[in-house]
Parts: sequence; C-alpha cells; structure tokens
Amino acid sequence: MFNKFHIVTLVLSLVTAPIFSQDIDTTDFEEESGNEMFTSVDLSYSQDKGNTDFLSLYYGFSFSVLGDVGPLTDTEFSINFSRSDDKLDGESFTDDQSFTSQFDLWANQRISPFLFFQKSYDKTIGLENRMNAGAGAKIGLLKGFSISYAFLFEKESYKLSEISGIDSTLMTYYCYEDFYEYDTTYSIATTDSSFFRHSIRPKYKVKLFDGNVVFDYRFYFKPRIDNFDDYLLEHELKISIVTFYEALSVDFNYTNKYNARYDDGGIINPDTGMDYADTDENISVGLSFMF
Repeated sequence: MFNKFHIVTLVLSLVTAPIFSQDIDTTDFEEESGNEMFTSVDLSYSQDKGNTDFLSLYYGFSFSVLGDVGPLTDTEFSINFSRSDDKLDGESFTDDQSFTSQFDLWANQRISPFLFFQKSYDKTIGLENRMNAGAGAKIGLLKGFSISYAFLFEKESYKLSEISGIDSTLMTYYCYEDFYEYDTTYSIATTDSSFFRHSIRPKYKVKLFDGNVVFDYRFYFKPRIDNFDDYLLEHELKISIVTFYEALSVDFNYTNKYNARYDDGGIINPDTGMDYADTDENISVGLSFMF
C-alpha cells in the first residue's frame, strides 16, 4: 500500500544532514572548535481540490554534531524529527510522527557504542504511542557493511478492535455483500504494554561514481525478548544521485515495514472495520537543494 507519495518536495537545507546518526559522510562545515555540524529542514505540501479532495503535509528536522566532547573523542550526537499528515476526502489515511535522539561514541571507528531514544506514533496502524530507549553498538565488517545491535526498553499503546475478548465500548459496522445486509459487533480498546526488545540492524552503504551516487540499504529485525513471535521487520533503501548541478540531487526512498502482530488477521481497524494489514510500503522521490 503506497500510503505516502509526496508529489511536491521542497528541501530547505543549511547543509546536507544524515537521517541516522551513524552516517557522517555528507557535506559539512567545521566550526572553530573543530566540531562538524549538520542541519537540514524538510518541507512537503501537496493539495488537490475538485474531483479529488486530497491534502498532504510533511515536515522534518535533523541536527547532528560530530567531534570531541571533553575526554570522549570522535563522538556524534543527533536529533531527528518528522511528521506526516495526509487526508483524502477529509479522512485521515496517514498520521504519523517520530522523534529520535542518539549519542555515538567513536562514531567513525570499527566498533561504536551508542545510546538511543525514540518516541513515535502511527495512527494508521493503530499505534497511539511508542517509546524506545536503550543502548547498543555498531561493528564494521567489510567495506560499506556493518551490523548494529541494541537492547531496548519499549512502552507502547495500540488502539484496536477484536471480534471478542475485549470488554469495552461496542461499535457496530454494517457491511454489504451480494445485496444482503448483515452486521458484526466488535469491541474497541486501547492496549498498553511494556517490555524489552532486541534490535538487529545490518547496513550496506557505498558511494559510487566519485561520490555522485550514494546507495544506503538497512534492514531491522526487532523481536520481543519474551516472545520472538512478536517482532517487527523494516527495510529502508535510500539512493541519492547528484545532478549536473552539484547543489541539486535526486533522492529515492523506499520503506517496507512488517508487524507480526497483524499476520493472522482478526485485529480490526476501528476507523474502517477492516483487518489491519501486516505490511506497509512507502515510496517517495524528491529533489534536495544545498545552499
């Protein structure tokens, strides 16, 4: 389901910044202190009126500092924020937000420990709130290839419906099939849980054609420690191509996210009355301007 395709992307950048704190190979400037700073602001707006009533908003902010902090050498601190809000015929079909902060020690070395914090939500999959906090390390193996592991504490809240088993407010959906009308009653509830999670992330990133093409692929496997059948799988691919004008690049982004809790069906989206899909995909193509 291509639920977020931003037709018009306007990127206002002071300099190019990485989305993840382990990326440190973008255009940068050096302050008098010797630290390198990266900042970017991303804005996207698209609207259709008439036969189609569509509104899409996206904005994001990234900031990172790379350098020495007292006795700690080669450190990197980053914060990243993004917000998407899309509506079709006045009904929301994309509503998500993410704030991430990370601190890496020895960011450019073969082994790099890090601290991680993230707070996010995605109401299109019933995720009202998710908080992750923990620690991990990255190890470089081959040229362009590395693996990261993090041990995370997670607290999350889902809004969902089930056919039975939840004692809460009842809601009725009316469905039509073969001209016969029938109704089914579901229970709506918000579930809260706290647990620990593994996060394993292989990454392959290379620069090609004298750095004019950047290929960045990441894969995340995030099982619960107490239940490996409850896990998240995430694929992220980013390709950036510099055009004939160095300050202008074309960016291609693809994500594929799988949630094992929705694999067997039977968990209902209270806004649509349909089962939540276990997989979401997103493709976006845009232009990046550096100035």
